[in-house]
Amino acid sequence: MYVMSGKGTASVGQSHGMHAGGNYLTERKNVLVVEDQALLRFLAADMLEDAGYNPILAATGDEAMDILLKGETVDLVFSDVNMPGRINGLDLAETVVQRWPNIGVVLTSGAFLKGQRILPEKTAFLPKPYEWEDVYRVLEELTH
Repeated sequence: MYVMSGKGTASVGQSHGMHAGGNYLTERKNVLVVEDQALLRFLAADMLEDAGYNPILAATGDEAMDILLKGETVDLVFSDVNMPGRINGLDLAETVVQRWPNIGVVLTSGAFLKGQRILPEKTAFLPKPYEWEDVYRVLEELTH
């Protein structure tokens, strides 16, 4: 059984974690983690929290949209592309860029995206399996 304390909450405060690049984050950024595979979702939450981010968890694009529409403060979205439900990761990225242009999006997938739609502006793609250093780097790039 996998137990996480405090995951999925949206408390914002000073970071006590060191970013993987060696710099302390001065303000915790809220990252909406959208992943249908629970183990990967919780692993991402742990890795992001350890790096000084505040993860908010969603299992589907539909759930992520509910979180965003409720007005949750989200600075970045880290989402799988292929998920069950009405909204996949590409649809989510397009909606986020249109409705919330200040939110950066990182999409990830184990499937190559050739032939799929062009990624929206302020959206980065990382193929699975990814290195966490690359995730942190891309998240930082999208916040500047």
